[in-house]
Amino acid sequence: MEPQRQILLNQTPYTLQDLYNRYAGMLLGYLSEIVKDHQKAEQHLVSIFNAIPQHLHEINNTDTNIWCQLQRLAKKHLSDSFVVGGGSHLGNGINTRQDKNKFLDRMTDEQQLIFSSIYYNHKTTLQLAKELNKPEDLIRTTLKEAFAIIRKGL
Repeated sequence: MEPQRQILLNQTPYTLQDLYNRYAGMLLGYLSEIVKDHQKAEQHLVSIFNAIPQHLHEINNTDTNIWCQLQRLAKKHLSDSFVVGGGSHLGNGINTRQDKNKFLDRMTDEQQLIFSSIYYNHKTTLQLAKELNKPEDLIRTTLKEAFAIIRKGL
């Protein structure tokens, strides 16, 4: 086998530069939609791409979707950027990270429960609607209200 071809075969599927070239624009759009401030979204993008080298082995796993992996890292980064202290639980084993998230104290109990269930415990709106015996549209509306509170605080 040619030496150049062997080198290409031994390289990891994606380098940091490859990921940036392919996904930075989409990730910036994703972040901009969440934080509603382009400058802050750019700052978050830089922080996320600075953390990616620690997660390249996860991203390069052939069984995973790279875009989903990057979104997961972005969600973790954003939730960590809201963190300021310890953690707690809110009924049914749902982790609210109430002591850690400076925005949760600005939300109603229902907003806290829905936001925490979806973003910290990775439940879908449909799962949560069934658990709480509430319409899925109400869950979505309450989640949007929680995000509005977060955006105001940024």
